[in-house]
Amino acid sequence: MNKKTALMCASDLLSRCDQSEKGLRQKLFMKKYPEEEIDNAIEKLKKYNYLNDERACKNQFEIMYNSKKYSVKQICYKLIQLGFDENLIESCKPEDFSEHDEIVAVKFLQTKFKSFQNVTDEKKLWIFLNGKGFDYSAISFAINKFKELI
Repeated sequence: MNKKTALMCASDLLSRCDQSEKGLRQKLFMKKYPEEEIDNAIEKLKKYNYLNDERACKNQFEIMYNSKKYSVKQICYKLIQLGFDENLIESCKPEDFSEHDEIVAVKFLQTKFKSFQNVTDEKKLWIFLNGKGFDYSAISFAINKFKELI
């Protein structure tokens, strides 16, 4: 049975979803491809613009941001895990992300705590949202809005 080349494997991975160069390199390394073959595959993919960290990072950020399932801090953390550079991730953040985080935080509270009566202590709400990566202003807004909605 013929084993795929590093280029073929990398192309398959990129066909499924955008990858960072670092993440793609790690995946190929874990599949035991020789370093020289990995370097050649990465260079070829970059040459033809199939592998572009800036584009991939922006696309991944936008998908997670628009899903309204993550705080901006969570998105940044996930992108770092995928191998994107912190400066590149920072450049993807919109200036008005605090409004996004407020909306998402309220949504999280509505999902997790059906009514405020289920929560005996407001501190639990703070701890929950803080663990999800929300800052003080988003947490404060969300708790006040949540109290209004119930």
